[in-house]
Amino acid sequence: MGSHDPDVAEQKRLRARALEIGNTLDVGAEDELRHLLECRFPEVRRLAASALGKLAPRRPNETLVSEALARVAETDDHPQVRQYALKALAKYPVASISLLDRLRDIARDPNLRDYVRAAAAETIAEAQKANRQAYARKHHWCTRCHRIIGEEEFMKGMELFGKPYCQHCLDERILESKNFELVVDDAKTRRTEDGTAVQSLGERRIADFLAQKRIAYVYDERYRMAGDVRIRPDFYLPEFDLYIEYWGMDTPEYVANMKKKLFLYQRAGKKLISLSFRDFNRLEALLEEKLSRYIQL
Repeated sequence: MGSHDPDVAEQKRLRARALEIGNTLDVGAEDELRHLLECRFPEVRRLAASALGKLAPRRPNETLVSEALARVAETDDHPQVRQYALKALAKYPVASISLLDRLRDIARDPNLRDYVRAAAAETIAEAQKANRQAYARKHHWCTRCHRIIGEEEFMKGMELFGKPYCQHCLDERILESKNFELVVDDAKTRRTEDGTAVQSLGERRIADFLAQKRIAYVYDERYRMAGDVRIRPDFYLPEFDLYIEYWGMDTPEYVANMKKKLFLYQRAGKKLISLSFRDFNRLEALLEEKLSRYIQL
C-alpha cells in the first residue's frame, strides 16, 4: 500500500484532525470526535478517544461522551483502542457511575488483555470515588452507632475501611484491625530459608520456591485494589503485578472469606494464582506450572 493510496491519505487526514482537536481542546468538535470513534481506522479511533479525555475539563456533554466511550470499551476489536477509551472515560467519573456494572464486566473478562482490564479497574476506582463524594454530600451517619457525622469523619472512615464511622467507632474499628493483625502475626511461627516468618508449611514451601527461582515477593502486606477496597494477599510479586493465595482450610467461615477475596481479585482484574492445602503433595510442581503462564521460569 503506497503513500498514494486513498486509504492512507484518508487515515492521515483523520488522524491529523483528531490530534488537532485534542491539542486545541475544541469542545465544539465533540460531535466530530464521537463520529471518529466509529472510524474504520483503529489509530484514528484511539486518538479520538484520547482527545475526548482531554476535553473533559471543558465540560462537553458528559452523558453522550461517556456512553460513546463505554461502547468502544466494550466492543472495539483493537485492545489499545479499548484501553484509551477507558482511560478517557476515567476523566468523566460522575457520568461513569451509571456505567459501573458494565465496567466491572470489562475488568473481570479473562479474554481481554491485562492492560485493558487494568484500565477498566482504574475507571471503576474513579467512578466509585465520585460516587462516595456524591453520597457524602447527602448522607452522613456512622455505620455502627448511626449517629450523624460530618463529612471529614465520613471520608476518613471510607478511606480506611470503605465505610463511614464516627470518630469513636472508627477508633474501635482501628483497634479491632490491629488486634486481628496481632493474632495473624502470632500465627507466623515458621521461618523460610530467607528468614521470612510465615503461618503454614504450605506458605513456607511457596516462599522457598520463589526464593530459589530468584523471584522477589512481598508476604502478607495490604494492597489497595480498585477504589477503596484493600486486600491482604499471601504473596505479591511486584515485578509481575501477580498475586498468590494459599487457601489453608475449608471451614465454612474460611470458605466464605475466600470467595469474597476471589471476587475482589476478579473485580479488580488482577492476576491471581490460587493454591490449596489439597495441593500440598505437589505444591511446587503446580506452582511452577501456574507461574509459567505469566513468567518465563
